[in-house]
Amino acid sequence: MRTTATLTALAAAALMAACASAPTVTPGLQQARATVRSAESDPAALKYASLDVKKASDSLKRAEELSAHREAPADIDSAAYVATTQARTALALAKAAREEEAIKTAEADRERARADANARRANAAQAQAANAQIAAANASADADAARQQAASAQADAATAQAQAAALQQELAELQAKQTDRGMLVTLGDVLFEFGRAEIKPGAQTAVAKLAHYLNQHPDRRILIEGFTDSVGSDSANLTLSQRRSQAVADALRAQGVDTSRISTRGYGEQYPVASNESSSDRALNRRVEVYISNDSQPVRARG
Repeated sequence: MRTTATLTALAAAALMAACASAPTVTPGLQQARATVRSAESDPAALKYASLDVKKASDSLKRAEELSAHREAPADIDSAAYVATTQARTALALAKAAREEEAIKTAEADRERARADANARRANAAQAQAANAQIAAANASADADAARQQAASAQADAATAQAQAAALQQELAELQAKQTDRGMLVTLGDVLFEFGRAEIKPGAQTAVAKLAHYLNQHPDRRILIEGFTDSVGSDSANLTLSQRRSQAVADALRAQGVDTSRISTRGYGEQYPVASNESSSDRALNRRVEVYISNDSQPVRARG
């Protein structure tokens, strides 16, 4: 009897130990796994959004580590949410790239069809010219004009395609997202030290890319919005967010962006994109958002 009781106790202890060491798997983590794997297996995402795929994979790894260490479900879900969002961004960019390629293919087909039609008209004109010398001269002129129009149309289409591709590449490098207020570029906590508003030297590359884009598109206007996490008083955070947005504006002006195109706002800890319950979530809320107008009009303010 004592032996049986001892074995039962040992089995119960082993079961409890196994349960204690089992990772914490939340629905958010399961969703992140599926979404990240979809991005990792998408050839277009790997080709056109490899950086976003890597970020998503790294964020999922972080969530898996939290799960393995049985951290709080909220922390696991926060990291998983970041991974899911990054993976969805990669998938969206891949979809946009595929659609862009389809548009280019369709445009090329239309150009070939127009060229074929022009060639047929030229041949018909030449056939009619065989009936009379004057008619032949007129038909030849018409054929030349048609060929010139076809060549001009092809050149215009090529230029438009090149401009669209360049714009798409620039926006992809900035990781811009289309919103109802314009294109959104988020500059994260990497720009600033905690509690400070001076741009780090290592973050100048991101600001330089944004300045280059704006200088290439002088008709676009921008609104720079600064945010903080919930650490500190409301008034201090509001001031800090305003200083951060102004620091980005000053950096853009220093690189040739016209002052009249730039507006700034600070919102302190308002409009968080994540909870402020963990350091990783607070880091997401310490950010500067730059809205780029879709035309020459100012960007609409929040609310």
